[in-house]
This record gives sequence, structure tokens and C-alpha cells, in this order.
Amino acid sequence: MSTGARPGGRHQIEARQLVTPAPRPQRTARRSRLALTSAVLATLLVLVDQSGAVADPSPSPTPPSAVDVQGAQAAVQAAKGSVAQMEVRLAELSVVGDQADVAVQVAGEKYTQALSDAQSAQTAADQAAQRSTQAAADAETARRGLVALARQMARSGGGADLLEAVLSADGFQDVAQRTSTLTHLTGKADETVQRFRAATLVADTLRDHAAAAASEASAAKDTAQQALDAAQQASDDAQAQIAAASTERDQLINALAVAQQTSATVERARQDALDAARQQRENAAAQAARLVPTAGSTSTPSTRTPPAGGTTAPPATTTPPAGTGTGGASGGTSGGTTAPPVTAPPVTAPPVTAPVTTPTTPPPAPPTSDRYGLGTGVSRGSAGQGQAAVSWAEAQVGLPYIWGGVGPDGFDCSGLTMKAWSAAGVGINRTAADQYKQVLKISYSSMRPGDLVFWATDPTDPSTIYHVSLFVGGGQIVEAANPSVPVRIAPLRWANAMPFAGRP
Repeated sequence: MSTGARPGGRHQIEARQLVTPAPRPQRTARRSRLALTSAVLATLLVLVDQSGAVADPSPSPTPPSAVDVQGAQAAVQAAKGSVAQMEVRLAELSVVGDQADVAVQVAGEKYTQALSDAQSAQTAADQAAQRSTQAAADAETARRGLVALARQMARSGGGADLLEAVLSADGFQDVAQRTSTLTHLTGKADETVQRFRAATLVADTLRDHAAAAASEASAAKDTAQQALDAAQQASDDAQAQIAAASTERDQLINALAVAQQTSATVERARQDALDAARQQRENAAAQAARLVPTAGSTSTPSTRTPPAGGTTAPPATTTPPAGTGTGGASGGTSGGTTAPPVTAPPVTAPPVTAPVTTPTTPPPAPPTSDRYGLGTGVSRGSAGQGQAAVSWAEAQVGLPYIWGGVGPDGFDCSGLTMKAWSAAGVGINRTAADQYKQVLKISYSSMRPGDLVFWATDPTDPSTIYHVSLFVGGGQIVEAANPSVPVRIAPLRWANAMPFAGRP
């Protein structure tokens, strides 16, 4: 995996207004695996020398003893065991890159969520500050009106105590407290005093709200900065893990070439083919798990999705009791066809009221429904808008991945999907998890260009979603994957995919 472009300069746009990246120390790679590789390689070389000595065609003065034969056999078995051990380790190394990528994407999604929260908190703080400022201005206007009234009353021979209370007070709160002791005010004077008190109360309340909002915004900004630092550290760790795995893989391939008496080039090609076959098998299995079960799962979401549809089901159960009541009458007629019908109707009349009262209990079933099952969510876009979103996203191919990026110089995964659909005229949420919760859940078999594909560490829990992309068609997606690669078009990966795709 190559190292991608880091956010900086004009690449950070809105995200950089809140947080700035801080370098973090790189962790040292674990050495236990390298030690194991070195030990296996050294043992293998010794065993090869021993096997070569056993296979030496030069004549021996004495035939090999039973101990010699057993030793040679043990050397062969040890060599086979070392080869098997190395192949197992190579298989483990083949998934290091995938695991590292997921770790980076998880950290990136956490930063995106923290950044979105910080931006929302800052917006709320700004709005609270504006309301507080306006309230303070209103309180000042009310105070001036109160002063003018007090002076007018003083000139006319009354209201001296009101004027003294207003002019000698220190601030809005002091004015409110001093005027509260004036109980003889009536008419316009009382209205003016009450208006001022109300304006002061509003100003004080909104000032406190603004201070609290500013504190929350500051805390959210700190959280976002910490999330960015963690994301950068995860990226550094991933690169170190991949580099260490690549080094260890090369050592193991060289050792295998010696053991198998082939070249490193041949052994590397064989391991590459094994890795590709493994990935193909895993992807096919994950695809089958997503395509096949969705057909069976459509039965459960169909009863969960529209609550109205769920409420129509109980009435269906109310009619059978009425039917069974008449069926009971006809069942009576099965014993005698003509005689019982006269007495049967009075017997069926009372049971009709009982089934009517029982259907009121089934409706509590909807709370157990899946909030994010098939058919939930909202779709406002057309097929044409989906294609337009894809075309816009494809035009961004080659731009760098940027932490929290929403363009125009770079994107993160949900920033790309959000901006693509915005360009097509449909607004969707900011983060990948919120996008999944918002959009209409559809089966993968019904996807069309522009639909969204999501991945999660736990596909049964939308809160663990860490990546989203746009479906292009033909098994392809367009995505901003991670800092090591730019925006790209890639094959759809089925491992860790959510149960359903999404349609904005």
C-alpha cells in the first residue's frame, strides 16, 4: 500500500477551520513474527544441509545405521513441518493489509462523526450568541425606556424613587432588583418596569445558554482533534504493519524457495495466486451471503417496514373468529343439516363481541421491528439523479482522500457520496452511519447506479459502519477509501457489507 497525500494547506477547507492535524509518534512494529520467520529460515537451512548430506552420492565406508536413518527421516519431516508453518504464516500475512485498511477507515469515520458534531456544536453556539446579543440589546432598549419614564415622572413631581433606583443601579440585574421593591407603581410606569424585568430575564437566560453552548463547542472541537490524531495514528500504524508484513513475506518466500528447490520469483508468483484465490473465495462467499438471504429476509421486513401495513394484519385476524363462529354453526349442521340452524344463531351472537375486543392487543408487535430493515428509510432521488450522482463522483477520480474532506480538493468516503448526491439535487446526511439510517434500504439484487453500499465491523449494527461508496454498475463502485489511495473506481467488495444497500 502506498502512502497517500496528507491533508494540509487548502486541502482541508471546512474541516481545518475546527481542527488541525498534529504529528504523532510512529509505533514500532512487532518483532515476534520476524523472530519466528528468522528462526524458521535458519532451521530450514540447517535441515536442507542435513538432507543434502544424507543425499550425498559419495560412497560411505559403512552403511547408515538405524539411528542415521531415523535422523534423516526426522530431518525430512521437520523440513515439511517448517514449510507448512511458513505457508500458514504467509496466509496470515495476506490479510494484514485488509485488516489495516479497516482500522484506518474505522478511525476515519469516528473523526468524521466527531467533526460533524463539532460543526453542529459550533453552529449552535453561534446561534446562541446571536440570540444572547439580541436579548441584551432588547434589555438595553427597555432600560432606556425605563430611564426616560423615570425622568419624566420626576419632572412632573413624582417617581423620584424610581429615577433613583434606575440611575444608581449597577447593571441590568441591579436595576431589576431595585425596581422590584417599588410596589406603588401603576399604569404606564408599571408596564415599563415589567417590560424591563422580562427583557432582563430573557437576556440573562440566553447569556447562560450561549456560554454553555460555547463550552460544548469547545469540548466538541477538542474531541474532534483527538479523533483526528487517532485517525492519523491508525494510518501510520497501518503503513508500519503492512511494511513489516511485506518484509516478512519476502523472507518467507525466499525460505520456501530454498525448501522447495525453486526460485523466489516462482514462489512469489505461487503465493500471489494463492492470495488472489483466497480473496476470490471469500468475496464470493460474502456475496452469496448478501444476495441469497435477502430474498428470504424480504418476508420479515415487509411486515416491519410500513406500520400501517402492520396494523392491517390484526384486522385480518379479527375476521377469522367471526368466520369460525359461523363455521361452528355449520359444524353443528354437519351433525344435522336442517334441525339445528334455528337454535344456532342465538349461540353465535355472543361470540361475535368477544373477538372484537381481543384484536386490540396484537398491535404491540411493531416495537420489535427492525428500525433499519429492508424497506425502511426514505428515497427521494430518481434513476436519472442516481446516474448524475455517479457521473459527478467519477469526475472526482484521482483527487486525494482527506480526513473530513467534502471537496473540492479532496474527500472522505461519506463526503464524496454526500456531495455527489447534492450535485444531483438530493441532500443526504454527512456521516456514513447516518446516511445508512436515512436512505431507503433495498436488496442488492435491485441496485441501480447511484445507490449506496455500506461496510461495518458488525453488519447487524448500523452504528459500526465505517465506509460508504456509490454503486456504478457492473459490479463496480466509486469511493474515497483511505489516505493511501485517491478517489477511485474499484470492484465491489462484499466482505463486511451491510445487509442492504441504500437508495437516497
